Order: sequence, then structure tokens, then C-alpha cells
Amino acid sequence: MLSDNNLNKSIVYAGSDTFSIQPLQRLLSLKYRRITVLTRPPKKQGRGMKVKSNPLAEFAIQHNLETLIPESPNENSFLEKMAERKPDALITSAYGKLLSEAFLDSFYIGSINIHPSLLPRWRGPSPIESALLEGDKTTGVSLIQMTEELDAGPIYQQESIQLSGENSKTLSEKLSLLAADMVQKFLPIFLEGNSSTKNQDESLITYSKIIKKEHARIDWNEPSQAIDKKIKAYYPWPVAHTYLDDKYLRIWDSESLTGDEDNSSPGEIVESNQEGVVVKCKHSKIILKVIQPEGKKEMLAADFARGRKLEGKRFS
Repeated sequence: MLSDNNLNKSIVYAGSDTFSIQPLQRLLSLKYRRITVLTRPPKKQGRGMKVKSNPLAEFAIQHNLETLIPESPNENSFLEKMAERKPDALITSAYGKLLSEAFLDSFYIGSINIHPSLLPRWRGPSPIESALLEGDKTTGVSLIQMTEELDAGPIYQQESIQLSGENSKTLSEKLSLLAADMVQKFLPIFLEGNSSTKNQDESLITYSKIIKKEHARIDWNEPSQAIDKKIKAYYPWPVAHTYLDDKYLRIWDSESLTGDEDNSSPGEIVESNQEGVVVKCKHSKIILKVIQPEGKKEMLAADFARGRKLEGKRFS
């Protein structure tokens, strides 16, 4: 059972995207009483470029949580507000902004950053996508002490999971739940001042990159395994895409195939069947299972192929 002393600690929880919701939800279910959410301002999104709050901000509003939304948490005026609050602890999860030493010094006990990789592998903004693109067999969650350098702080705890065909959406969901479990177990130790850390091994650092829409364009001259990894890594954003008859087509799900018995060229549609649409890649093939044609909704590739003569056509 958690002590009243711990449940009354002042915690600032900083985050922005869907990944950051589960750990916060767990803290609320455990009856931590003084949680303030720190998140990013609304921004224009979607085709209509409407101003929209991020997923964590919407969750905070739905649960009537006090929410702070500064343009920059490192500005002097905001730092003064934090000093007046005298918060005990900071937990960050996909907040998306670098935090200054002055900001981090605002917290009496210290800080915990939830990072969805086994640091020092995949520091940076896209650790989940990078693990899938590189075909990692395992990944996990690291709880680290925050420093001014991105994802470079000493490690409190790590837990790993085996990868088994996930895409970025399903892997993010798994890691978010794992993070919630880890925070539940670790936070009481941390709040009581009994935590310890180990430094990251600098010789093992790898960095993930900022993902852009153009990264998701399919190159059919790559092997099918590389294309399949890209399709899984870039779902649900920016979504792998290609062109058929000069029309934009998004690819939501696929499976790499073995065997290369024909003389077709990369990007050529070899056949369509009840499983989907089979496409030639470099020395291999891939079956597209779920797609979204331009101007239409997501659909099974087999349904798209039905009634169309696709064999011999080429994706570009």
C-alpha cells in the first residue's frame, strides 16, 4: 500500500502524445492526489489545419486535471511560477521539448524520464520506429534521470520485451503499458529517496532520426523484408505510400514473402488473391494486405483488386 506521504507529493507530469497517457492514467488510479499536467500548446493539424490539442491535453481536460501549457517551460516567467509551486517530482513521457537545467532544478526530489527503448540504443525522437526499421529482436522501456542532453541521463530501471510482428501503433501500446507498470513500482522508491542509477554505456549509443513524410515513400528496388519493416514502422504515421496509375496509394499492412521464381521487375504486381496483392521487390516479393487508395477509405487489398486487372501493372 502507498503511504499518504507519497500520495500527497506534488508531481508534474509532462507529455503530449498517446504514449504518455497510460502512465498518467495509472498514477490517477493509484490515487496520487497532486498531479499537474505539463503539455504543449495546441497546433494546426489535418487537412483543414484546425487548431487541435494533443492527446495528453485532451485526457487531462477530460479528467479535470490542472494543466500548464507554456510556449516554453524554460522561460524565466514560467520558471518563477514553478519555483512558487515547489514541486517534488517531474515525470516526463514524450513531452517533445528540451528542458533546461534551471527547469529541472525546480524539482525537490528530481526527475524521471520514460523513454521507449533500451538506452543507450535509440536516443532521440523516434525510438519505436527505429527499432522496427532495424529489425531489432528486443526493445523496452528505460526510466532515466533527466539531463539537459537529450536521453543521456543515468538509468534508474529498464525492462525489455520481445518483438513479434508489431507495427508502431501496437508496439507503442505495449510499451506504454509496460511503462505504466514500471512507474507504478518505481515511483514510491524514487519519492522516498531510495533510488539508484547507472550511467549509460557511451560506446553503445545509437540515435533515431526525426521522421518526415518523404521517408515513407516505398522504393520497390529494396528487398521485401526492408519494405515490410518500413510499412510497419510508419503506421499510423506518416504511413508508407506509393503510386499506381499516377494515383497516391497508402499501405497499411503487409507481409514479406519468400521465393523469387519469376522474371518480373521491382514494383510490378505479380498477382492478386484472397490474401491481398503480391508485388515484386528486389530478389523477393511482398503481399500488400491493407491499403488506402487516393480519395477512399482504408480497405483490404483483396477487395481493391477484385474486378480490376492489376497483374502486370507497376507501382512507382
